[in-house]
Amino acid sequence: MHGWRSITSSFIVPLAALLLLAGTARVEKADLPAVTIEEIVQQVEAKFSTITEIEVTVEVEQYNATDGSVTPGRGRLLAVLPDLFRFEWLEPDMLAGSILLVDRAKNEARQYNPIREEIIVQRWDRLAEQQNLGQELNRWLSLPNPDNYELTLGGIAYNDSEPHYVVLARPLSDPRQLYEFYVHPDSWMISQFRYYNVDGRLALRAVLRDLRINAGLDEERVRALPEAIVRYR
Repeated sequence: MHGWRSITSSFIVPLAALLLLAGTARVEKADLPAVTIEEIVQQVEAKFSTITEIEVTVEVEQYNATDGSVTPGRGRLLAVLPDLFRFEWLEPDMLAGSILLVDRAKNEARQYNPIREEIIVQRWDRLAEQQNLGQELNRWLSLPNPDNYELTLGGIAYNDSEPHYVVLARPLSDPRQLYEFYVHPDSWMISQFRYYNVDGRLALRAVLRDLRINAGLDEERVRALPEAIVRYR
């Protein structure tokens, strides 16, 4: 599924992640029409099918189950759908400038490390399996596949002072895990994402901001990486 909760050697990915805001409160009533989970899924899928390229800023908070500490981060996700994805870290300082570039059509992943000034090239399916990122990167920005997840309505909650439909998703392979997706009622895009681990603890929260859809994203910009030593695995 979405890779937002995984930690790689040089990335905290999300994917996902694309996937969200602290302190949002669930409410019993809001000025939103009643809908079924099937209608929400249909609307989200219909909207996502119109997207050819997308840019979005991702703000993440990862929670340590042992001591309760929080690791914040921020990055920019660029994608030319359905196969080309780039995630570049902006914060924290130790990750800033790190880039993950995935070309699913070539089954290739390139990870740029600015400190070592090197690019690690390896098979995407292998990296996705090792880091539990999930190969369906297009679903980082949408709802998970209903064939693999039980999707139910979770009521209505506010995100950035706007009411959203909440979709709860539990993987059929391990229903102890829980994902919450905040769906905007007008755009039908995901604006908030939370992941709860098997112990029911909040492990990851992410916010999607500064969304740009079909705004003329240049594919060469997505693929461009700094000059560096290239190593193959």
